[in-house]
Parts: sequence; C-alpha cells; structure tokens
Amino acid sequence: MKRVSAKYDLVMIGGGHAHALALRMMAMNPPANTRITLISPEQLAPYSGMLPGLIAGHFHVTDTHIDLPQLCQWSGVRFIQQTVSGIDTTLNRIALADGSSVDFDWLSVNVGGIPNITSTPGAAEFSIPVKPVSGFYPRWKSFLDALSTTKETQPTLVVVGGGAGGCELVLAMAHAAERRGLTAQFKLVTKTLLAEYGATAQRAMRRALSEYKIELIEGVRVEEVTDAALTLSSASVDTPTETTNLPAHHVFWCTGVSAPHWLSKSGLDCSENGFIKIDAGLRSVSHTNIFAAGDCALQEETPAARAGVYAVRQASVLAHNLIAAIEGGATKTFKPQRQFLSLLSLGGKKAIAHRNGLSVSGKWVWRFKKYIDQRFIDKLNVLPPRPAMTLESTALERCAGCGAKVGDGALRSALVGLNPVEHENIISGLAQREDASAVRWNANELLIQSHDYFPAFIDDPYLFGRIAALHSLSDVHARNATAHSALATVCIPIHHPRLQGRDIARLMQGAVEELNRADCALLGGHTIEGPQLSAGFTINAVGKEGFLLGKSGAQVGDKLLLTKPLGTGILLAALMQPMAVGRYLDAMFEQMLISNRLAAQIFQRHGAQAVTDITGFGLLGHLLEMCDASQVSTILNADSIPPLPGALSLIQRGVHSTLKAGNDAALARCEIPQRLLNHPLLTLMTDPQTSGGLIAAIPANQATACINALRAQQQDVWEIGEISSTGKFGVVLH
Repeated sequence: MKRVSAKYDLVMIGGGHAHALALRMMAMNPPANTRITLISPEQLAPYSGMLPGLIAGHFHVTDTHIDLPQLCQWSGVRFIQQTVSGIDTTLNRIALADGSSVDFDWLSVNVGGIPNITSTPGAAEFSIPVKPVSGFYPRWKSFLDALSTTKETQPTLVVVGGGAGGCELVLAMAHAAERRGLTAQFKLVTKTLLAEYGATAQRAMRRALSEYKIELIEGVRVEEVTDAALTLSSASVDTPTETTNLPAHHVFWCTGVSAPHWLSKSGLDCSENGFIKIDAGLRSVSHTNIFAAGDCALQEETPAARAGVYAVRQASVLAHNLIAAIEGGATKTFKPQRQFLSLLSLGGKKAIAHRNGLSVSGKWVWRFKKYIDQRFIDKLNVLPPRPAMTLESTALERCAGCGAKVGDGALRSALVGLNPVEHENIISGLAQREDASAVRWNANELLIQSHDYFPAFIDDPYLFGRIAALHSLSDVHARNATAHSALATVCIPIHHPRLQGRDIARLMQGAVEELNRADCALLGGHTIEGPQLSAGFTINAVGKEGFLLGKSGAQVGDKLLLTKPLGTGILLAALMQPMAVGRYLDAMFEQMLISNRLAAQIFQRHGAQAVTDITGFGLLGHLLEMCDASQVSTILNADSIPPLPGALSLIQRGVHSTLKAGNDAALARCEIPQRLLNHPLLTLMTDPQTSGGLIAAIPANQATACINALRAQQQDVWEIGEISSTGKFGVVLH
C-alpha cells in the first residue's frame, strides 16, 4: 500500500485489546510524520471475553478473533507477523525470534501476560498453559478429538486456578465434552473460588460446577505436578502442612499471570513479576519514548486487578497520548475504575453478571454478554470505509507481487518489431520466451540469467525480501540450473533517510537469508526511492545443456505434476481491499517460502520433458507457453487443481487480481465443459502467482516414482492432467 512520507517509526508490540482499539482510533487522526508498525506473533488475536464460548463450541475461531492484517491494512499500518524476543532500550531496537530486528523511535507494548507456571515444580513440563490462546486452543481441539477415540476410562482433567478465567474454562470444557457425548472427570483446584467476587456470584458458580459434576477442590495450593498427579497442600497458614496426591491425566494451568521474561531484561523499569511500570499516562516510568498497556503493565500509583476491561478502556488514553507525545501535545491520565460489570460464562448458554457485590445469573445474562462481545469484535472486524486521510488517493488499488505484472497480450504486442542484436552463443533469448535466458559461455557450461521485480504486497520488508529472492531464484531453478550470484534492484518508499535505512537493512537481511541458502552470492545492485517498496533480483546461474530444463520438449502421454496450490493473487487482492483473510495467510506464506530448487532436481532425475514455474500469467498462461513451445495440447483435470485455503470462497465473493482481465485471455484457448463455465476454478487457474510452484511434464512410466520421491522430501505434489495432441495447441478441461 502507498503511504505518506514519514520521519518517525512508532512500533506497537502485541495485538491485544488496547492496541487493536488504539489503531482503529488513530486511523482517524494519525500522528504526523509517523509510520506505525504492529508486531504480533499471530494473524488473529483472540478476544478473551469470547474464549469460553469458543472452547464450549458456541462460536467459531473467526467469531472470536481480531483479524490483525485486515485492521492494519484498513488503518494504514504496517503489519509484521513475528514473535518478539527482546528490546534493546539503548539502541531503540526490537529483537525478533527469526534473528532479525526492528528499530523504533516510539514504542508501545501490549503483549498481555502468561500464566505463572515456572514457580511450581513440574508445571511447565506436565501442564498446558491457557495463555497464549494461540498455543492453547489448537492443543485443546486436538485433545478433544483424541478423547473421542481414547481407550482411557473416564480420564481426569484438572484445571488449576479458581479465578474467573479458570472457572469459565473448566465449565466450557465440560460443556464441550458433554456436547460430544464424551465422558471425563473434571476437577477445579484453587485456593479460593472467585476470590474477587461476592458470595452471590460464588454460590451461582458452585451451582454451575455441580450441574456439570465438576469436583471443586479448594483451600489448597499445588506443590508439584507430575505426569500422573498433582501434589496438593493446605493453603491455610493455620493448618499443619500435609500433602495429598490428586491423580490427573491432563492438567490445564490458569493461575495469575506474570510478564514475558524478556521484558525484565530490556532495561525498562519493571516490577518484581516483570511488569512494565507505567505512570498515569501509560508511559514507562524509566523511558519517555515507551508506553505500555494491558496485563504486561503495572500502573504504580493506581494498581488494579488484571482484567480485559482495563485494557479496553486504556485504548483511548493510549491512542491520545501516543499522538500527543509524538506531536508535543498535552497528555491524558487513565484512572482505573474501582467497580465494573463482570460477565462470566457458565459453560452452556448461561452467565453471571456481577457488579458492586451484587450478582444475577441466567440465560438472559448470556445473551446480554454475547451482545456486548459481538459489538466489540464487530468494531474491529466489520470496518467502515477506510479512512482516506492516512492514504494517498488512488482511483484503483492495483495488485502487487506478480499481480502487478504487465499482461501477456500487452507484452507480446510491445515486443513485435524489436530487432535486438543476436549472438551465436545465445541458446535461449527473447525469441524463445523462456523465463531464464541461456548463453553458451564456454565449452562446458551455460550462463543462465533471469530477472524479476515487483512491488511489495506485505508490510514486513524482511519477509518480502525472502519471498522476492525465492521468486527471482525460481526461474533458474525451473531450468535446473545452479544459482551463482545476484544483483538487487530495490525501490524504497520516500521517508526520512533513517527510516529508509531501516527498510533496506531489513529487506536485504531477508533476501540474503534465501540467497545464501541457495549458495547464491549477492554482488551488489541499485536502489532508488519511490512511492512504494519494490524489489527484485537478477540471478546468474550455471547450467549444463544435457541437464537443462525448459518449456519445450513435452511429449504426448506425459503426466502433468504441480508442486504448489494456487490462489496467492486472490488472497493478496483480498488483503489489499482490505478483507478478513488473516486465517488464510499463514498457509499462503508457508507455500511462498518453499524453494523450487529441490522439486526441479527431482523432476530432472525422473526424466522431466518440460518444466516451468507458475507466476504472473497463472497456471493456464504458463501451461499454454509450454504447449506452444512443445507443439502439444493438454488435458487438465480441473477437480485436481489444488486451491490455497480461502481462495475459492473469495472468488465467489467477487475477489480477483487486477491482472485477471489480461490473464483470462488464456481461456479463449481452452475447451471448457458446461459445468465449469461459471466455476471459480477458472479464475483460480488464471490467477497470477507470486513465488508459485512448478509444473512439469513427466514420462508416464516415471510419474509414480517422481511423486513418491517428492513426497519423501516433504514436497507437496498433485497430478493434474496429461499431455495430449488434439491439433489445437490448447488446453482441454475435464
């Protein structure tokens, strides 16, 4: 996305409630001369208020999570999906788990807390922490599925922690098991049940636990956890210390939270439990350019219990004070209220409402809670028309990546009439239309060259650098050549030189990681500034004529093998609109980061006749290039074409790349049965791919062995059709 020029970097670590709401607010009035970046380990941030309903089975994941890429795209904010491993407050630098770093001028931290699991022997090894939710929920789902087939007789599940979170959790688990007709023994272990609530709420909770036959074990603390039991002792100081063993097959930890360990090592002034000490304006007491909110922070003058309601209410103060700090305005103070309405789920569609020591419960309370929770999540996921003040005005948001490629028709017409100098040692040049040229450089070796360049489709320069390098390497890999060296071409957005330097460093760090992995030396390159981050590489490679692959040579009867699913152009177009596609992006990036080098080598060893990579012209466009070069046709099994998760549903919603019109020209050369005339698979097959897979024509007697060899190396592969000879030099869809 094109954004206005900036002088400062405001980096926000964590996609919690305070940050999500603050981003929405700042989108309407962004700080001047400032680029905002959100760093989060997940595309989807859970809303804690709906977690019990998710576990119980009342909601789906998408109902209960904030789609951070969509929110950031709408807000004009960069999004980097990474885990933070540390902060250097001297250098103003954030260390990421992948070994890269991000520099900042201003920083806000909203990373939440983690269960205090390390102080109890064995808890870290033999229990499952409830936070972070991104780690807990998949394990819970797997556990629930396994419980359906387990041979254990009434397995015992123990939840440790009788606060609001622990109570809601054990009831939700019991309800989910009951819905599936599963039998298990549930136990809740705690020192005090709902210690911060009144007697009325405690009685209602005890009734709910009893209704689900959950055994409440209170007045105890956990001394140790083993693989088969918990060691408990009395929590009362007046009772002699005696221990008992509580057998447990599965232990879930939901006690009070502590801060991520790296915060206390950051140089920030932190509390004994590692929480960042902040003042009434949510600013670090030790560093004036750093703010914090939510469970990871401790407001020294007015400390309060750790509850999501405070993080939500901190958001407006945080947004205002970040802008005020950057622009030099007056700040506001945040004063936690002493009393607030607390709504607790009771497993099924019942809930408790508690305030000022008074409590009521029932189905109507659950409906009221659902209404409040839905209104909150909709505020962040169902977004109004994007705020124009943060973006440059453009008549049409053009696709990036390979979706920004010039269409094949325009390219062919532009090349007509050109008369470049020809040399005898050029084996593949402009006339052959191979993606990588071949020059006989000496008697034994060929010089293979290719070049790719496109605008960024993601905000993280490091990840974009990795994908851009892999995409550029793909053409020489498709020819079964060995990469030797590379030259970079980079366009950096027009920002302050300090910010430009940060972008170049992060971009090239990602690119060099992939170039080094391919044993390809970076020789240098050229950098300019412009409206949008763009990058590409000229790749020099070494090949041998007898082993060189290309688009020509496919024979009738060959099987067509494809190594990556399709749909990157569609997903990226949806992301730019913006639409809620966060749940699909992990699978897309996973495929983009797979090198085509190994697949090409295996294809060559199994007698590949013709190979090309699937990029800007889509599957059909590149397949037709192979057909033309080989003077054959193909029979394609449309139902065997693998889509990326979410791609087909997005097509049905009208999403497509801006290159669709040009690429759809390939359909005129296809024989299409009636059942496919309006099928989303047609759009999928013309969709431009960025860092797409390879398609290869493999002799029929080698196809099975080739597929097995690829899968043995954990390389996905699909057989999607075969080479035929119809005399039409096109594609027949079945």
